[in-house]
Amino acid sequence: MRLIYLLPLIQIAVACSSSDSNIFEIDPRNFVDNKITLSEIANDIKYIPLDNSFPIGITYTLRITKEHIYLSIKEVGIVQFDRNGKFVRKIGSRGKGPGEYWYGMNFTVDDLTGNVYVLDHGIVKVYSPSGIFLRDILLKGYAGGYSFSDLEIFNSLLFFPDYIPTGDSKYSWVFIDTLGHLVATKKNSVPPFQSGIETEGSTYKFENKLFYSNYFNDTIFSISSNLSNSATYLFAQGDHRWPKERIDIESESIYRLFRHGGMFETNRFIVFVYAYLERYTYCLIDKKTKETFLANKYEETPGRYTKYKPWLINDLDGGMPLSGNIKYYSENEDEFIITLINPFNLKTHVASAEFKSIIPKYPEKKKELIKLADSMKETDNPVLVLVRLKD
Repeated sequence: MRLIYLLPLIQIAVACSSSDSNIFEIDPRNFVDNKITLSEIANDIKYIPLDNSFPIGITYTLRITKEHIYLSIKEVGIVQFDRNGKFVRKIGSRGKGPGEYWYGMNFTVDDLTGNVYVLDHGIVKVYSPSGIFLRDILLKGYAGGYSFSDLEIFNSLLFFPDYIPTGDSKYSWVFIDTLGHLVATKKNSVPPFQSGIETEGSTYKFENKLFYSNYFNDTIFSISSNLSNSATYLFAQGDHRWPKERIDIESESIYRLFRHGGMFETNRFIVFVYAYLERYTYCLIDKKTKETFLANKYEETPGRYTKYKPWLINDLDGGMPLSGNIKYYSENEDEFIITLINPFNLKTHVASAEFKSIIPKYPEKKKELIKLADSMKETDNPVLVLVRLKD
């Protein structure tokens, strides 16, 4: 089960042919500002409060399996909850001793074995489903060792998108087996840039394929079960793309360039966050009609990218709009988008005049949300929100 994170990233144009009719081209210059609300894409919403066994502060990676919720937490490590939000155990422990991890921000869970793989500065720490340390996997400098930025399980292999400083990297990605043996690589075809920007690759899963995005590249690749890859999505060329020459990232010109965030897709949509001109917003593209929907909030706030902010209106129960880091996962035939919300913000929203005046699609769920907010303290741990998408 794969969660996809929507985080602002940098994308640089690299030559890629769009002559293949199977490649889906995305051109931000043609985006139309159609509005969309949660009820148009989803039919249910559920809230799971994470229990208060210990305080949850800054969080990094969130993953869900059929039985558990996993969360990496600053100063705490990787924590396992059941699907009702009850604390189960910590996975390993944070530290610099044998069997411990120091960073632990990025990890993945094998759906078949339940083992947890933690990326930790050039080493992958492997833990059992019960959190017991099993072994280390040394990355052996396949791409500079600890320059890997993330990891994923795909066909019982470990996949690593590379950290690529200014395009200068040996590989775009590396596959190894769970004992550390090299299985497959893709040579990095992106020439070194002088942009002054350093970046990393990202991935998502959809329909038994793994998708890879290199922020210096205009192409999104799909990887099949036999590890072959092909170009699937293409960001259109133009003067809105990142130049090859060095650019002052503090200059005004950077805000006229298109930058997109971590992508995922559902049966109906391609979804990503992007920044372009004065917008910073969610974009949903219908894969059949190519119609675009921009989920944003307009604000008269001084500064760059502040007129429009990501803001998916929740008209299912009138709850908080979905904003910030939205994740995606699928289970059986169902698709979900999820996020974490702060109880203080939830209680403030429910107490507002705006919420009280809302007539949502499901009034009974609004009553349930009021009951939940009343039962919580402002200092309680976050609430996991699961939104089930329509077929």
